[in-house]
Amino acid sequence: MAFAQGNPRVLKGFLPNLRRFIRIYRGYERPFWMSQVFLAISALFTLLIPLMSQSLIDDGIIPGNRDAMVRSVLWMVLFAVCSALFTIANAYYAVQFAERTAHAVRMRQYRKIQTFTFGNLDQFPTSDLMVRMTSDVTAIKGAVQQVILSLAQAPVMFVGALILIYHNSPGLMWILLLVIPAVLGILAVFLFKISPLFEVQQQKLDDLNQVLQESLAGVRVVKAFVQGDYENRRYDRANQAFRQASLHPMRYVAALQPSFFLIVNLATALVLWFGGRAVSQGESTVGELMAFTQYLVTILMPLVVLAVITPQVTAAEASAERMFEVMDTLPNIDQPSQTVLPTEVPTQGRIVFENVSFGYPAPPGEAPTPVLRNINLTIEPGQTVAFLGATGSGKSTLVNLIPRFYDVTKGRILIDGIDVRHLAPEILHQWVGIALQEAVLFSGTVRENVGYGRPEAEQEELVAAAAAADAHGFISTMPEGYDAPVARRGSNFSGGQRQRISIARALAVQPRILILDDSTSALDMATEARVQEAVQNLMAATTKLYVAQRISTVLTADRIFLLEAGELVAQGSHETLLATSPLYQEIYQSQLGGAPL
Repeated sequence: MAFAQGNPRVLKGFLPNLRRFIRIYRGYERPFWMSQVFLAISALFTLLIPLMSQSLIDDGIIPGNRDAMVRSVLWMVLFAVCSALFTIANAYYAVQFAERTAHAVRMRQYRKIQTFTFGNLDQFPTSDLMVRMTSDVTAIKGAVQQVILSLAQAPVMFVGALILIYHNSPGLMWILLLVIPAVLGILAVFLFKISPLFEVQQQKLDDLNQVLQESLAGVRVVKAFVQGDYENRRYDRANQAFRQASLHPMRYVAALQPSFFLIVNLATALVLWFGGRAVSQGESTVGELMAFTQYLVTILMPLVVLAVITPQVTAAEASAERMFEVMDTLPNIDQPSQTVLPTEVPTQGRIVFENVSFGYPAPPGEAPTPVLRNINLTIEPGQTVAFLGATGSGKSTLVNLIPRFYDVTKGRILIDGIDVRHLAPEILHQWVGIALQEAVLFSGTVRENVGYGRPEAEQEELVAAAAAADAHGFISTMPEGYDAPVARRGSNFSGGQRQRISIARALAVQPRILILDDSTSALDMATEARVQEAVQNLMAATTKLYVAQRISTVLTADRIFLLEAGELVAQGSHETLLATSPLYQEIYQSQLGGAPL
């Protein structure tokens, strides 16, 4: 089965991938060609050594000519030293070229990932992308380096040795006609068999890294629920699966090199047997027999080297397939053919949903499951509105459609009369600022995090945004102030502090539309009220959208949109909904302790 799977992958995948790699190297070919020139020169010097061995025996040792012996040995030493020096030069440029490959591949993948939409990121989990950016890149770099170290050597030594063998010992050429097809046949079978196994190995590594990432990211939850043993078992299962997937190709690797050495030894025995008979019958000399043996090894050794690097190349081919899968992924949000520039329309912040429905992308052949259905609503400029509903009602999905993190399945969304699909993404994201549910901070400083969406902002503007988010107080108490360091993912701040810095980051952009997607959930009600009041004062002209599950968050909103199971079931002010909506009344009473209506 593996053979059948490997066949088309090798034939149809390798050459296109090779052509794509060649395009990556445009403008950086010099290290490659320098390395191959040095390697070819090294191979030529290596080919001269058996000739000196033949001269040493036939002209020096057998007749007892000391001068010929010394001369041959000196030439052999000179050729060996020259070969070594050019091999070192080849290695120098090969390492340069391999590191350039790793750098180029990493940057191309990283830049590609930065173009991904939310839908693309749903397709590629973080652990999967981490493996593609680390393990797969390392595999590609290692294979490129090994290939560069031996690429030109094989044809030069192969052709040169054949010419010299044909010139000196044509009667033994038939041995090569047996040995070379046998070696190539073993290589072909190996390549077809092992190719899909390395792809499975990388997939199991993805699974292993996913379990590791989840366990480490949620280690506090694991500790809180005393589930260390369960996580150990889960990681062990993934680790065992990866081990088994790694063992399968290694079994072929383990058999490959001994098979080659067996062929080399059998070929050497044939040469000594039939060559020895030729020497005893006076048809050849001992020096010629020795030279033939060395040239036979010279011809076969590049093939043996090929056997050594073939597993690396095959693994790298599987990694290249995964890399190009990322590179070939198209953003599932089409760029507008004709974009509307911000100078063409004044930005007021009016939002209209016209019969909007949405379903997350489904696997090929399956229809998307509707998450939102027939949403019609209007938000006027400067209004403060809130979206309320149970978990899974579609609140976050609805507001994520405004900055076009996803495209609607049906209907359209207008900002100031313009379909968001006609706005360039960079313009749309200047107009719309958002603090997401998860308050993600980046390692660096507080200043860099608050000004992340607007690096050119003045200090006063950053302070104003932080003050409105109720973050300036705790920031100013730190010795470094806004230059205080932020650890990875903001782990040196509490959950509430991270949320407030995240809100400040959204405010610093000074958007015309501000979305706070459940971004005050870690704040107490008093702090939340202060933030809402400060945001209202700072962003009075801005259209403000709150997504909330706590009814205390939405009490002062101009308009509340109540969602249930992806549908808009009610809208109005707090007083209106309290008087007309049974669902809103139920939420109000359950959260505020049965307060009187």
